[in-house]
Amino acid sequence: MARQTYNLFDEMYKRKRFTWSDAVKKGKILVISGSVATDENHRTVHPGNLEAQVRYIYESVKKVLEKAGASLDDVVKTTDYVAPQAVADYVKTAEIRREYFKDNFPAATGVVVHSLLRPDWLIEIEFTAVLD
Repeated sequence: MARQTYNLFDEMYKRKRFTWSDAVKKGKILVISGSVATDENHRTVHPGNLEAQVRYIYESVKKVLEKAGASLDDVVKTTDYVAPQAVADYVKTAEIRREYFKDNFPAATGVVVHSLLRPDWLIEIEFTAVLD
């Protein structure tokens, strides 16, 4: 079965020769790598603002899903990796999930980690989708 990869910022991935893809589709399964709030130059956006980082991640993931012919309705699982400094504000992310998923909530896991790769990243979110 063929495998397809999708990247939000194709040119950056080619230029920097990253060793991962934003998303990989095999069959009906689409797995989206841990997504963080970074722009097309891999710079952090909204440092110190968990809600803004989460919204940025969801908007970016929507674009990756669209490239793969999917939508947030196809997401069956999310995993949130939360930096310790963001734990106090983590409850605010529930309202953002309600906005994006409406009443079609995927399974979810939240994990507090020691740290993420960059100190200004407050959250990293993985998504798994199943396409019809």
